[in-house]
Amino acid sequence: MAAAAVPALLHLLQRREPPTVEFPAARYLVEAERRHSRRLRLRHLLLLALRTLAIVAIVLAAARPVAPLPIGGAHAPSALVLVVDNSLSSGVVVEGTRTLDAVVAEARRVARAAGAGDQLWLVTADGMPRATDRLTVLAALDALAPVPLRLDLTEAARAGAAVLAGQPLPGRVVILSDLQATAFSSGPPSGADVVVRTPPPPVPNLGIASARPEPATFSPGGRVVVAMGGSGTRAVEVSLQVGGRVAARELASAGAPVALAVEALTPGWHAATIVLDPDELRSDDVHHLALRGAPPAAVSAGAGAGAFVGAALEVLADGGRVRSGRGVVIDDRPGAGTTVLLPPADPAAVGAVNRALAARGVPLRFGALELGEWALTGALDGVAGATVTRRHRLDGDLAVLARAGGEPWLVRAGETVALASRLEPGWTSLPTAAGFVPFLDAVVNRVAAAQVWHLSATPGAAVLLPPGVVALAGPDGRRPVVGDRRLEAPAAPGLAFLLDARGDTVGALAVNPDPRESDLRPASRDAVRAAFGPGTMMVPEGAVASRAFAAARRAELTTALLAAAIVLAAAELAVATLGGARRTVG
Repeated sequence: MAAAAVPALLHLLQRREPPTVEFPAARYLVEAERRHSRRLRLRHLLLLALRTLAIVAIVLAAARPVAPLPIGGAHAPSALVLVVDNSLSSGVVVEGTRTLDAVVAEARRVARAAGAGDQLWLVTADGMPRATDRLTVLAALDALAPVPLRLDLTEAARAGAAVLAGQPLPGRVVILSDLQATAFSSGPPSGADVVVRTPPPPVPNLGIASARPEPATFSPGGRVVVAMGGSGTRAVEVSLQVGGRVAARELASAGAPVALAVEALTPGWHAATIVLDPDELRSDDVHHLALRGAPPAAVSAGAGAGAFVGAALEVLADGGRVRSGRGVVIDDRPGAGTTVLLPPADPAAVGAVNRALAARGVPLRFGALELGEWALTGALDGVAGATVTRRHRLDGDLAVLARAGGEPWLVRAGETVALASRLEPGWTSLPTAAGFVPFLDAVVNRVAAAQVWHLSATPGAAVLLPPGVVALAGPDGRRPVVGDRRLEAPAAPGLAFLLDARGDTVGALAVNPDPRESDLRPASRDAVRAAFGPGTMMVPEGAVASRAFAAARRAELTTALLAAAIVLAAAELAVATLGGARRTVG
């Protein structure tokens, strides 16, 4: 910059006062000199300014300066949380390309734009921000694949905002996703600056939302009720496969459940799958579940069961639904084994029944008798539409299977299944209803004879296992159950079986993807801004990298300064040349 003083020094050195010579004939030139002196002085000052500015522009260009302007490729050090959605839905294939491939390509452009002074965090489908750097992000993106998880984008933005809140650098959250409408949860916006890639066009897709066996134990047959999820109106073939063999087929469409009938199932537990015709998203076209086959329950009716129970059992025996024997006893007195316990017909005998239950260690007590009219509710066959007019209160540590007017009516405590009403017309409308025989079938075969557990969870979710389960046996081996019986479901879809202390299988845990991932319809712009904040920037594909660091964008001014130096030099040459030509002509 010291060189910028050279034109000024030269200008001062040229300011010499000429000697004064008295010459009468030259007096007429004095007036002309006065007229031109101001113009000459101005030209000299202009030349001085142009030469000085040209030198300054060249020096600044050599220093490669930058300015905080929203143009150019450079930026000040900043913090960036990069959310890359590799949840299940990212595996959808559109025109031969996976959604995740486009997301990763955009993420790589953002990572390459990061500088050495930037602080980066990467968030993938598990929702956890991880501090990283540019090279590590690029390596992680190369290895990224769709996983059977659901990413809550609202929570991911909040997690990113929490990270940025502790940073002194300016920062943003960049979300690269298909922006499924089902990926957003309720709650206030994160408060961070958010940049979002505009979602691709919606893709119709069908997936399996749920599948449940009815009854829980097939003896010998039953059905599997399948609910479809996703979007679209087309019907697809749904098949039930047991042991690699197709056991049933039906056509199904979104929003309409379909039942797949199984005529007979051999005793024991069976791994089964529900399979759809393949579509653009293959990961939700297979659903895992377990089926259990068992012979019909052996049932006997005691003297206190009543005539209606005896008649219903005869019908079930004729249809092969129950066998005669001492497996399950229906009576108004507690038995030594599995008992379906009815309230005693004589209210005075309630105390004796309660004492017998206490002596056997059963945490169940019959309370006071109540009169009224209550609707029955529950998931058992035959319950819907039935009413209760007399009931006892049921107290204790109970598993409630049906309710009357909101109060426990059918409960289980260990090997004892208890009803709050006798199965007689003076107590409930069930004995005279068409659903009485199916109801008793469900009580005997599904509830009393075999207490089996059909649990379901999404990968990695917390699962509360039922009492008596000591281990979980799955593809990865046997996992013991400790503490409060809570554990994390396996990370991959599939089946795991519940084992008791004797090593017997008492249930199954079916792990399947979250059904919300099947609905690929993107959220609207209003929904996105409501979730992330009104200032959310939605930019088209390919433009995210240019906006990711815009809050700290700096433009390099070298080219502009060199151009300015050339312009100044040209202007100086023009002023000097024109001034010299005019002086010569004069």
